[in-house]
Amino acid sequence: MTETQERTFLFDPGYAQHTTILSINLEYMYSLINQFRNLGQRRTQFKRFYPQIVKMVENNVGFCLGSLLWAAYLKTQDAKIEGNPCLGGNYDEAEAVEEIDFSLEYFTQLQKDAKYYLSSNYEVNPLYIKILDLYKEFLTLNRGFVDTKTTLDIKLPQNLSVPANEDAQKIHSKIQEVIKSGKLLDLTEVFELIYKG
Repeated sequence: MTETQERTFLFDPGYAQHTTILSINLEYMYSLINQFRNLGQRRTQFKRFYPQIVKMVENNVGFCLGSLLWAAYLKTQDAKIEGNPCLGGNYDEAEAVEEIDFSLEYFTQLQKDAKYYLSSNYEVNPLYIKILDLYKEFLTLNRGFVDTKTTLDIKLPQNLSVPANEDAQKIHSKIQEVIKSGKLLDLTEVFELIYKG
């Protein structure tokens, strides 16, 4: 038995409990907002949902960043990956990136809606766009993870690097911290340890 077969890491270190599928949740919220014909009532509903919407959007970015950091950390290991729900599936690029495309496009919608319903500006953090773009590249490079069985199978986008041992430990500690706290965006604190720019 080789060392790769003995050691295993989870495909998801624990992020899933803190995330939701953005498109499905937003569709539900907007259906509740749009059931009102009166603009004033729609504004009231949007205002009520707005903090939740922003939190979901930002958590989604945190999840994508977390996945990139976890992949970079796994590249420092030689092990099998356990619990990959995509393994053995059929790869369809459009399907694989559908949710991430939705996430990127929704920033424009959120800016318009914040202006329309709340008369306020939602400023998109450029870092969020960068993270989502990198995550989209990561998904396509790895063909939606349908063939990802070991850490050796993982491919990182060109702008990301495998961290040195000390940095890998910092990343791992931060990942454990955010899994407990649920504050996935705190992972931005260690992003520069893998991002080459």
